[in-house]
Amino acid sequence: MRGLALILALLAGPAAAESLPALYDVTGVAAGDVLNIRAEGKAEAAVVGTLPPDAKAVEVVEESGNWGLVNTGEGSGWVNLRFMARQPGPDWFALETPLRCLGTEPFWSLGIEPATGVAVYSTPEGGDRFTTVTARWPGTPYSASAAIALPEGFAVLTGGYCSDGMSDRAFGIRADLFLTGDPAARMAGCCTLAP
Repeated sequence: MRGLALILALLAGPAAAESLPALYDVTGVAAGDVLNIRAEGKAEAAVVGTLPPDAKAVEVVEESGNWGLVNTGEGSGWVNLRFMARQPGPDWFALETPLRCLGTEPFWSLGIEPATGVAVYSTPEGGDRFTTVTARWPGTPYSASAAIALPEGFAVLTGGYCSDGMSDRAFGIRADLFLTGDPAARMAGCCTLAP
């Protein structure tokens, strides 16, 4: 019987790992204490920030062993995942979770609210422009990329390390935004799940 279970497991293919970035809550930290954010993923590394014991919706963008990379201020650091609990829900590429994408040169942002189908595109010159998500192409655990269509163009979202080029913050989603118009534009940036 055990042999049959092994054969069935092999035929089913490899199990998909949990995808990052994802939102976590701090857990197991005493009420009067904090969770240290360290410069490296080891207990003796310098403390570069802290999280309160009741912190919610902390975005982990990368894992290394028992450590998770999180943002703090304009930088990033590592927290011990023993004190973090992943929030339930779909992976980011299911396009069921709000995203905020940011780009530089030129500066722009795109807020995506899948539940309402609303997207807000912003630039310093043009302010906020509300639009709709006209189509969604979710990813899969084996292809962590996704796309959305807007009346003015589309955005392709790809999982993996992303830098905004302006800070030492780390992001786990790259955005390529293609806008129609005169002239047409292609812009690159990074996205976050953090509210």
